[in-house]
Amino acid sequence: MFHLSEVLGMPVQDADGDRIGRIEDLQIEPVNGKVEWILVRRRREVTRAPWSAAETFSTELRRVVLAESPQPLPAGSAEGETVWLKRDVLDRQIIDIGGRKVVRVNDILLETSDGALVLRMVEVGLAGAVRRLLAGVISPRVVRQVAGGLSERGIPWDYVGLVEPRSARIRLKVHQHLARMHPADLADIIEDLGRMERYAIVSSMDPETAAEALSEAEPEVQASVVEDMHVDKAADVLEEMQPDEAADILGDLPEKHSRELLEAMEDEEADDVRELLAFGEDTAGGLMTTDFFKVSTGRTVGEVLADLRQVESDLASELDEIPIVGDKNRLVGVAPLVRLARAAPGDPVTVAMRRETRAVTPATPLKEVVARFEKYHLRALAVTDEFGILVGLINIDDVFRRLAAED
Repeated sequence: MFHLSEVLGMPVQDADGDRIGRIEDLQIEPVNGKVEWILVRRRREVTRAPWSAAETFSTELRRVVLAESPQPLPAGSAEGETVWLKRDVLDRQIIDIGGRKVVRVNDILLETSDGALVLRMVEVGLAGAVRRLLAGVISPRVVRQVAGGLSERGIPWDYVGLVEPRSARIRLKVHQHLARMHPADLADIIEDLGRMERYAIVSSMDPETAAEALSEAEPEVQASVVEDMHVDKAADVLEEMQPDEAADILGDLPEKHSRELLEAMEDEEADDVRELLAFGEDTAGGLMTTDFFKVSTGRTVGEVLADLRQVESDLASELDEIPIVGDKNRLVGVAPLVRLARAAPGDPVTVAMRRETRAVTPATPLKEVVARFEKYHLRALAVTDEFGILVGLINIDDVFRRLAAED
């Protein structure tokens, strides 16, 4: 095994022993990581030879001998699906799937196997950085001794997700790993990227995964990503989000762009968001969501529990307390989920209800909303109009996000 830092700049000779240049880069097939071409620089010209033409490739001898002369690069060879290790991978940001973060490639570990040269790992630790710094300055043997006592951190090539725009094929290779990450971990990764890379990663996700990740991201990151996305894709993502979250994002965008996105959304989802945009962001109306689970007073505990099993996962995750409504959607009370679970299936749902009804109006200031949550140790707070009609629900997570955004 050896490192790319040991390879770059090695002298290249032809079959007669005449020097024809130095190694400029190695070009690989990105799926299996096999080196296909050796790129050779001589003065200002870069040529390439197939890996099969290498009769000698020794980092110890600092020599490469080619059985055939390298040929000029074909037109367009710098783009496409091939990957140049120095140009496209070294020093680039990558997604560390295991560590759930964005890191930078300091060096690359290569290995010969059955006559092929294969990329095994990218190195992101201190040892790789030191190798890069000392490569070409002192002998490879001394470099290994110096780097040997430092921390090694390698990521197998199969788990590498480059976030540079031209590396779309490699990003797709780790898409399945990203989709299995917790949304909060995905949000951390997105926040660590530059604007262009954020767009590239989020655009490669399905709308549901993108919505879950953006819901956990900082407000300025949410707005930046949505603003850069194609209108139709952004509308699909916003439709997957809770109405209050979508409204918060649209409220941070230029008014013209916000209107375009609302027009691209499905009518029902767009109407819910428009309703919330009418409220100030530091009011109960600006905090509440209009998409929540509620039950009527005529239902039994067993019926409600059966309905809960059919609830979408994004709503179910926020179901700590369930609003109970009577005639004309008037709020009667709230039933904590734990009380429902303990009640008999045949009991009316009102058996599990808290008789004291705590609610606020859409115009209630944020400060008062926070005070209600603190005083009564609430997980959710109902929002009603002046006639007691239930119009929304505020979850504790919505309050935390708003407070965090103000810090």
